[in-house]
Amino acid sequence: MTIIDARVRLRTSTLLKMWDIDQSPALKDYIDKYNMQDRLEVMDTEKLLEEAQRFGIDKLMAYGCTPEENSHIIELARKYDGIIPLGGVNLDQGIQAALQEIIRLKSENVAAIDFNFLLTKNVNAREFYPLYAYCELNQIPVIIHSAIHYSRDVSMWKAQPQYFDEVAVDFPELKIIMSHGGNGFGPATLAVAQRHPNLYLEFSALRPKYMAPEFIQAANTYLKNRCIFGTDYPLTNFEQQIEHWKYALREEVWDLFFHQNINKALFEEPVSR
Repeated sequence: MTIIDARVRLRTSTLLKMWDIDQSPALKDYIDKYNMQDRLEVMDTEKLLEEAQRFGIDKLMAYGCTPEENSHIIELARKYDGIIPLGGVNLDQGIQAALQEIIRLKSENVAAIDFNFLLTKNVNAREFYPLYAYCELNQIPVIIHSAIHYSRDVSMWKAQPQYFDEVAVDFPELKIIMSHGGNGFGPATLAVAQRHPNLYLEFSALRPKYMAPEFIQAANTYLKNRCIFGTDYPLTNFEQQIEHWKYALREEVWDLFFHQNINKALFEEPVSR
């Protein structure tokens, strides 16, 4: 069975900087909660790919957060067939700079854009609309954080389901991947996903046994064509996440969940209104 991991942070020195607790002390809670210490050491990308393949993972979707990280991932993807590059944008330099970075990333053929700045603003903030509009026009899927999180410095309500509903209404042919699957926001997430055929739920970093049962039921039945596997490695590890999800899902939906749905989200035409 083919497996594509839809969210991975590679273990190069460039990409592990985000886990520096000296710069972000709040990260220590994550590191301790997920027992990450051993996974935060620099690891050669070829060896990481071999480790992933040992557990049956064929492709890693690697994301960055800055132009430097994006360029680094693009270079690694040129070197290794097992990497699908994602581009990340933030608002540190303003909306115009974010748009220019998206335009650059499009020219580099990244598979999707990770809007990693949205934890500090509502997903439906009008200032983001030029970015959404460009991505819709150019058929670039977007990935947006969409679940509870454990940073007590930022409200978790910036990414609640009704905001995704508004964006999907205003940009009906924009493919939206809700990273972490709206976990914690309850049935409203599933209702929004049901309404919009170009909206996908990606369940990285989540253990099925700790999720509301209606999410697992949806992944097994009426949303089986739009739920996606991911680990958020090194937050979690490859082997355990695969086993947990295989146990939670009916075998007949494994192919959809582990690779077909992400391929559809990234590479097929969006559903027209």
